[in-house]
Amino acid sequence: MITVNVIYTPGTVHALSRFIPLLVGHTPWRYRLIANHCGPAERRLLRWHAKGSSRLTVHQLPTTNEVMPLGKALCTLAATYTSDEVFAFADSDIVVTGDIAREFEPLLNRHEAVFSGAPIWATDSDQILTDDQTEVAGPHHRTAAGIALGSSYFGLYHRTALDRVMRECRVTLDKYTDLTSCDPRFQAFLDNLGLARASYVPPKVLNLGYTYLGLPIVYHESPHLHHIGGYSMATYARSVTATSAGDTPTSAAEILDYREERPHMRRKTAVCDRLIRSFATIDRIGRTPTDSTPLPEPLEARVQLIERIYASQLVAQPRPTFAETTDPATASRR
Repeated sequence: MITVNVIYTPGTVHALSRFIPLLVGHTPWRYRLIANHCGPAERRLLRWHAKGSSRLTVHQLPTTNEVMPLGKALCTLAATYTSDEVFAFADSDIVVTGDIAREFEPLLNRHEAVFSGAPIWATDSDQILTDDQTEVAGPHHRTAAGIALGSSYFGLYHRTALDRVMRECRVTLDKYTDLTSCDPRFQAFLDNLGLARASYVPPKVLNLGYTYLGLPIVYHESPHLHHIGGYSMATYARSVTATSAGDTPTSAAEILDYREERPHMRRKTAVCDRLIRSFATIDRIGRTPTDSTPLPEPLEARVQLIERIYASQLVAQPRPTFAETTDPATASRR
């Protein structure tokens, strides 16, 4: 049985936990709901959801005074749950509307790792790493030459192959801005392909190790997997702006600081801001808002789908309210 690690960051649980019942409702998998520096109220809300299914458990990352960056969180989870035959992770702003296990498990039978989760705002060109880009971003899942980069949003890894890649390439699931710690032969492989880039989001350097070792991986888009893409980053950015970036230096640097201007960032921000406001309005009035400024099609249709699902989950999930939550949707009603 596959167990998927779903990581929640502060300010997102009130809204994104609405989609938890869809995970167990549509798939046979187990899910670990991972609290990454979430407050007591948010952890209680995750535990409340977990009481509704034997396939849900809640775990807390060992953080101190700030959110653990994604790469370090993945490394921690992989080092903690070593008995899982498949190491799996999914972003918490992924909305599942059908049995994705029927699609991904057969692929995992033929490949050592399977990836998915292009954000709803990502165009085809956003997903291709071009020769002139020095930073390998989240939407990039392949190079212009067709080399697989995998995904930082949703991934399933056979554990035996994952351990082999980490050992032989001397890589981890973390972010990379310096490749010199990798195995020299693997470094040469990346350099020969023109892939010695300045910055890699997690876990894409590791994913390139599969190609280096001749291990098959695949990226697959499912019609039943809808990824908002950046909801956690948007809420985190708001909290950092409202307080001080100096309070969370490591996370702020890794989550918010990009040197290259990317056209997709404007679309990403527009979608996340729209949904943060929409979720708050739905919580307040019980239905989807009718006065939102439309986004360009087909993006508007995909955003409306998520809004309708959120509204339906609001009706389907009467639940306790924990007043001290820092979720922006709750804060907007105060």
